Amino acid sequence: METSEYRFFSDFDSGNLAEVEEVSVNEDEIHEAEFQVWTKPDCFQTEFQAGNTGTWFYFGMAGGQPGALIKFNIMNIGRQTSLFSQGMKPVCLVTSESDEWKRINDDPIVTSVEDGCVLSFMFRNPKNTKKETFLALTYPYKFEELQETLDTIEESFNCHPRAFKQMQTEDKTDIYIHRETVIKSLENRNLDLLTITDMNGLQEELEDDLQDLFPDETNRRPHMFDKKEIVFVSSRVHPGETCASYVMKGFINFLLRKDDVQATKLREKYVFKIVPMLNPDGVANGHYRNDTRGVNLNRVYGNPTKEHSPTIFAAKKLIDYYHSLNQNKESPTSNIFLYTDIHGHATERGIFMYGNHSEDNEFKVQTLLYPKLLAINNPNFSFASCKTANMTLQDLVSGTNADGCGRAYAHRATGLAQAYTLECSFNGGDNDKGEKEIYTPEVYEDFGKSLAVSILDLTESNPRSKVQDTPLRNLAGVKMFVAKKIKAAQLMEASRKFALGKLMNYLSMQNSKTTENNKYAEVEDSGQHDTSRRRSSGAI
Repeated sequence: METSEYRFFSDFDSGNLAEVEEVSVNEDEIHEAEFQVWTKPDCFQTEFQAGNTGTWFYFGMAGGQPGALIKFNIMNIGRQTSLFSQGMKPVCLVTSESDEWKRINDDPIVTSVEDGCVLSFMFRNPKNTKKETFLALTYPYKFEELQETLDTIEESFNCHPRAFKQMQTEDKTDIYIHRETVIKSLENRNLDLLTITDMNGLQEELEDDLQDLFPDETNRRPHMFDKKEIVFVSSRVHPGETCASYVMKGFINFLLRKDDVQATKLREKYVFKIVPMLNPDGVANGHYRNDTRGVNLNRVYGNPTKEHSPTIFAAKKLIDYYHSLNQNKESPTSNIFLYTDIHGHATERGIFMYGNHSEDNEFKVQTLLYPKLLAINNPNFSFASCKTANMTLQDLVSGTNADGCGRAYAHRATGLAQAYTLECSFNGGDNDKGEKEIYTPEVYEDFGKSLAVSILDLTESNPRSKVQDTPLRNLAGVKMFVAKKIKAAQLMEASRKFALGKLMNYLSMQNSKTTENNKYAEVEDSGQHDTSRRRSSGAI
């Protein structure tokens, strides 16, 4: 795609660019070149395309005048006024200068239009225009990048199958890793499952071959582990929420630290089942929210099919399987200790969680306990922003609801209070000191570490716990704090409902009085009218 001296392209993993049109520049403008850019909506030019807006953009460019100031207008960015009004800036990768993405220098301008908004920003062309430069909505994380990362992990930890007797001789704290393909996506990409733990509790027995899953018969299932609960973590069901992959990257990297006492304790206590990319086709195709059939996969956990939504079909079967693993009549509780699905958020600031709603107070305390521990362990996490419902405007419009999301299904299947959707702002938030912080991949990855560490605090197993350094002192103190917050919120809600009820009663009484007065007025008017008519009749 060439325009005058410039070349634009997006024919790569996660790329998204539909059309570029050069605009003539007036002499009084400060920029030397200007382009109108259109992105591809999800499922572009297929029967599944819905609408003409596309929030995710990611394209490369080369050529043009070295050092020229270029104005870009993304013409169909969607309704993202809120996101960019918070100071959000697109990101760039100038390969002639660095191998790291960074945010552009100047604030963009957002102009509202009928179908959404136009995003305009300035970018200075590098001195070396022969090498490629890339621009994107936010920090990309491609399907290929995940595959390379998982390949490196396998090579680094020698994940080849070994005889059970040999494994028995290894140190109990040695890291156990197993990677497998759960199912193939609609476009034949891998849905990866990564198992991380240590050799404690290692059993000779392997996990079951589940019907319709694990197509690679040469790769056997992972070993079972005695007296270890499952922590199930997934991400990237929505392709454009790339920050989720950086959180996941930080989470995995921390678990693989050989000599870290907290990571060692986590591997000793739990078996981590990790699905890093639930929507590989959407990611590879440069989609923002949906799969290749135009479906929001985080709304189909209720009844996914292998034919239409294979990755969610597989994720649901994994949740069911690990929930019932090692269950017996004496111990009917779920074998899953905690479930978290990682997302990005385009409008809300900060990092926070959605939990499942219940009227039971103990359930509410258990639900909000982990978020409070996260707030203690990471200054960027907002406990005050955590919620127990996330019905969106789009859900109301389309008739879908949050009951079809992974978090809600995990709760229904397991009964767990500790089933969450983690949300991370594309842009930034306020830290615990009230200071504004712009998020980078490093911030997201650091939070991934906190996501892991806080799990230990749920059972007071953290050898470096920060809880003891707070006024809450211990887990009991944290529970008491959460219980008080819940009680205060309930009292506030009761007070609000009482005040609203009084207001409605008052308005109803006023309305009744107005109606009665109108009736009396009508009767009087009617009487006067009759008298007038009788007088008129008498005159004739």
